[in-house]
Order: sequence, then C-alpha cells, then structure tokens
Amino acid sequence: MGFFLLRWLRVVLYVLIRVFSCATFVVLVGVLWCVVNIKDRITQGLVNSVAMDVLRINDNQYPGFHARFGTVKADGSRLISYYYFYRVGGRNGKQANYFIGNSAQMDAGVARRIAAKIYPHVSAGEDILQLKFAAEKQQIRLKDFWRFSAKDLFLIKYKNASDAVRNIEVNVLPQIGSVTLDKITNELVELRVFSPLIKAQKMSQLKVIASQLRGVLEHAVSNGYLRSQPIKRFKTIPPVKHVIQKVEVDLSAAQIKGIYYRAVKTTTHRAYLYTLRLQILTGQPLSTILASYRQDIKGNYWSLRATNGKLSGKIIPLQGPLKALFKEIISRFPLVNSLYLFPSKIARNGVDAAMDGRALAKAQQRFILDIHGQAIAMGSLIKQVELAMVRVNVPLLVVAYLFNRKVSDYLTLDPKDPLIALGLTQWYSGK
Repeated sequence: MGFFLLRWLRVVLYVLIRVFSCATFVVLVGVLWCVVNIKDRITQGLVNSVAMDVLRINDNQYPGFHARFGTVKADGSRLISYYYFYRVGGRNGKQANYFIGNSAQMDAGVARRIAAKIYPHVSAGEDILQLKFAAEKQQIRLKDFWRFSAKDLFLIKYKNASDAVRNIEVNVLPQIGSVTLDKITNELVELRVFSPLIKAQKMSQLKVIASQLRGVLEHAVSNGYLRSQPIKRFKTIPPVKHVIQKVEVDLSAAQIKGIYYRAVKTTTHRAYLYTLRLQILTGQPLSTILASYRQDIKGNYWSLRATNGKLSGKIIPLQGPLKALFKEIISRFPLVNSLYLFPSKIARNGVDAAMDGRALAKAQQRFILDIHGQAIAMGSLIKQVELAMVRVNVPLLVVAYLFNRKVSDYLTLDPKDPLIALGLTQWYSGK
C-alpha cells in the first residue's frame, strides 16, 4: 500500500510543480522527503518494524551510514542494502558510496559494527575504497593475479605465447599458485619451483621459466601489487653442463608401437599425446594434423588440408584404432567457436586458431626422451614410421601415397583406393 501511495504522491507532485509556484514545490519536496526517509539509529529492530513507505534510513550516530530499502517482493519482504557515503577533500572533493552489504549477507547489527570501524577513517579524511583496494592487493594469490592480469600480458608480449603460458601454468602455479604475492620469496621459489627442475636436469627450461616468472612478478610490482621483485637473478641456477642433441635414431616397428601404447596408457590426456598417436598411425606431419578442421572428419574418411587451409585432395581412410582415436579427440577438445580439430584457447576470444605446433612438438620430444633416453626430431620420427611401414611389408604404393613420395602417374593411387585401407590395416596389426 505504501509503495502505491508513494507513486501517487509523485504524480501529484509533478502536477503541482506544473501549476503552483517554486515555494510550493520546496514545501512539497520536504513533505515527500519526510515520507520516504527517516533519521534514526540503524538497528535490526528498526529495519524490521519500519513502515513500507520508508525507502531510506540515515544513521544519527555515524554520518553517511545509511540503509536503503528495495521494492516489495511477493512475500512482503524487501532487500535492505547498507552503504557508507563519504567525501574526501572537503565539500567539493571526491565523494563515494561504499557498499557494506545487504540483508541477504548480514543483519543490521553487523553492518553497524562495520560502519563503526569505517567512521574514524572517514573522519580522518581517508578514502575507504582506496584502503580496501590496498588491502586486497596485499592478500591476492599468485594464481588469481595470473588469471586476471598477468596472463593477458603474456598473450600480448610473447610471440609463442602458448609456450610461456604453459610454463607458468604447469611448472609454477601448481607449486606456489595459492601463495599470496607478498609471501613469495626467492627461497620459496627455489625450493618449490626451481629444485624439481634442477633434479630433472631441465636447466634450459629452468632459465626460461625463471625469466618468465620474474616477468609476472615485475608486472605485479609495476601495478602496485608488490613493492619489489622477490626473485633474484640467476646466480643460484647452475649452468647447463649437458645439452641433449636431437639425433637420427633407428626405431623398429615394435619400438614405435611401444611409444604409441605408452601414449595410450598415459592418463593426463594432453593434446600432444593425441597428435603423437595420429602421427604414428598415419605418418602425417604435425603441421597437417593441426591444419585439419573438425568437419574434415566425415564418415570413414579424413580429408587432409595444406598449411594454407585448402584441401589437398589426399584422404586417409578411418578404421580400427584411427577411427576410435578421432572419436576421442572430438569429444576431448570441444570448442564451438573454432573450426579446428585441435583448437587454441585464444579461439574463446574470437580469434580462431589451432594449437601451437612448436609447443606440441617440444612436448612430444620430451615424452619420447623419457621412453628412449634420446631426443628425436619430429621429422625424424616421421621418417622412422615410414621405414617401419616398409619393414612390415606395407605395399610400397601405399607408403608412397602416405608420405608424398613421387611415383609414375599411372602408379599413383586414387585417394579412395581400397589398397590404402588394406595397407593401413596391415600397419595397425604390425604384420
């Protein structure tokens, strides 16, 4: 009833303004103000008993502290919001309304106790919002700062941003992501981040990650989240003593099969494990796999694309483990905003792109290194797959078709020649 009365009074006020003098207007505004606002000590008892035509209570002890009443709900209740209005810099200075909370979060007593803590700061001329911001900066965790600020910087700063992002998200955040920025020290970083890399003898990677982590924390310093850079230069990082060279290796069909099944049994479901399995099953280069669209997988065929995005005319029959693998890939990497079979995360921001091939190749090389103790270039792996197919007696015309070997025109296989499917079946069975 009070709500409808208020609307009626406003209509009447509008009419009277149009008809009567300015003096009448002032009087009527004063009357309406008294109807919708009161000044009293804000307590839970008062807010529970106040009439429905009251829209605001100004506290009579803490100037600026007030309660605002929302519209009446179907059950007769109203949401009450508590604010503290203040000015900084005198009458003509900055003014702000600090939101304390609402009745869904706290009662009037809690809001009043918070107002009591705010009052001396306001009286001293301090900006409450600035104090809150400074307090939040001191309590922010590294993973939150990375998510909301530093990651965007990396995507702009680094040419191969996916590599840099992966370094932080895999090697830093799991170890110290829950630590607040002000608690990060050089000793903590050495213990939790650097030591595992040193034990694994990943010295080159260690230097890169240390530099990138320093970049994250420098960004925190420049934005006022830290006073100084907590990580020292690379004095404590031992020099690289042994650099593993990528060499040509002679892998048997059984060894390649072993790499494939290790990738199948690995439970992490990383993208590089799927691209590695695709390369072993089909002999196609990583660039061709990453250029593929989801729509290229139709029925029992995979239509290949060149790196320029155009269909090359080559088709790979889908059968056995390859068909099952594609079904798993499509379910594992769904991204409605992207055409690609392996979409990059930046596709969420409206830029459609495939995953970074350089990062995937490095991950595949590390995986094979853990198995055989030697780093193998991805080009070398494709050559070994081709040689292994020849050794298990896959028809040479099929091998030439898969690996783009030149043969006489009359010997070239049609993309849907049944011999291709038979040759791949022979390769998958290892016979």
